[in-house]
Amino acid sequence: MEPKLNNWPSYSEDEWWRQWATQSAGELSLLANWQHDWRQWQELLRAKVCELLDWEQQDDEVSVQLLGQKDAQGFSVQKIAFAADDGTQVAGYVCVPHANETPLPAVVISADAGVWKEAIVGLLDEGNPDAAPGSRLAARGYVVCCIDRRGCGERPRRDDSQGMWEWLGKPAVGRDAADLVRAYRVLCQRPDVRPDRIGIIGVGRGAASALYAAIVESSLYAVALCGYLTRYRALPLAPSDRERRALWELVSGTVPAGLPAHADLEDLACLIAPRPLCLFQQHEASSWQYPATEAARRITDGFSLMGEKVKLTVEIGQGPADYPGETVLRFLDDWLKL
Repeated sequence: MEPKLNNWPSYSEDEWWRQWATQSAGELSLLANWQHDWRQWQELLRAKVCELLDWEQQDDEVSVQLLGQKDAQGFSVQKIAFAADDGTQVAGYVCVPHANETPLPAVVISADAGVWKEAIVGLLDEGNPDAAPGSRLAARGYVVCCIDRRGCGERPRRDDSQGMWEWLGKPAVGRDAADLVRAYRVLCQRPDVRPDRIGIIGVGRGAASALYAAIVESSLYAVALCGYLTRYRALPLAPSDRERRALWELVSGTVPAGLPAHADLEDLACLIAPRPLCLFQQHEASSWQYPATEAARRITDGFSLMGEKVKLTVEIGQGPADYPGETVLRFLDDWLKL
């Protein structure tokens, strides 16, 4: 009897990924494999993260140029420039409250993809500049630094430049994190800043680079991540193409190659302990909330395992995204104004 050619079962790669998402865990997953020795886990995962980012130790001193200054309501905006660790030039702004007779706490802001530094400090909305995150933080008594992401604003690049960096084994999120660490060190050098009370805020895709910056730079005192509360293993579980595309747009370019074999977002977040961490996520009522709620549960369990629950703030709400939001501002006040 001749074999039939149409009896081979169809093969769905999507089904393979769904099983991977539900039945596997990274070898350095805290909750799955390392509850018995979380101190060694932190050391191993931090070393693995530095390896995947191709992280190189940076100089403590950063040479900074002051390019100009403009007064705003209650604070001044200084435009600065400094060299990144690879020699490319970084432009940024520092907002300095007028009442700075004593050194103040400070914040580095890591903006979402496509958001210019001018929008962060209110220079693109002369009608309502106080609504900008940098303006709101400066009004609360913080020195604020924000820079252009690579490929954005005054840091243009050719379309193929990012791919060429990837050829060299330097993921985009690692290079963005390195720039944020240098911005942090710029703040450390300023006489109007308390170097022991500098935090970092990341928004959207900028939250990933803020998280990596805080992992490799342990002196960043407090970390707030807005709009990036998910799990990488949630992507294959998305119930529709719309949710899958939304998750992919969020995480694309923010996950170093090889990371999911070792860890997921909850593991990275738990590396922040014993420092304070705030996770703030806003959703539309109709959106798929499983990735955020599951990630929040796992991060909470991880902090509790390490005895650091009190230093974790989590809020998942409904409504339009307003980042950083009052939750994050209160979190910063509680920890940076000690």
